[in-house]
Amino acid sequence: MVRKQITITIDEEVLEEFKKHCEENDINMSKRIERYMKEDLEKSKSYV
Repeated sequence: MVRKQITITIDEEVLEEFKKHCEENDINMSKRIERYMKEDLEKSKSYV
């Protein structure tokens, strides 16, 4: 799979909390966000 870098805008407080959560739980932020995106896509497919 080819990886693509993107730029997004996120509320600063949300980002800081998410970073902290990822660091404390040894989670790769990019992979977690990708997972959330895939889950959202799957949910939308089930409603089509």
